Amino acid sequence: MHFEVVKEFLEDIGADWTEIEGEIHLDPEVFYEVWKYVGQPDLETYVIEDEVVEPGSYDPPEMKYTDAKKIRVKKAYFETLDGKRIVTDYPEFQRIMKEKSP
Repeated sequence: MHFEVVKEFLEDIGADWTEIEGEIHLDPEVFYEVWKYVGQPDLETYVIEDEVVEPGSYDPPEMKYTDAKKIRVKKAYFETLDGKRIVTDYPEFQRIMKEKSP
């Protein structure tokens, strides 16, 4: 299925998406609906590292954060026939799948 079809479906259900570097990022609930709509394609995963800053850890004289830690975030995705990646948060998607499975 091409991204144009997915885009029309997203517009029909009134869902928002964000495009970042050619990837379409969806809320896990919306991702689940799109995934079901396109026939439950096989999912791939990847991990990104992100930096989280602790509240109150900004040091104005140094102009930097003093307490930041790296976290690993697992993402799930599938690709459309025209090569667009549809992406969401993997743990949250798994939780939704468990809730909605009979």
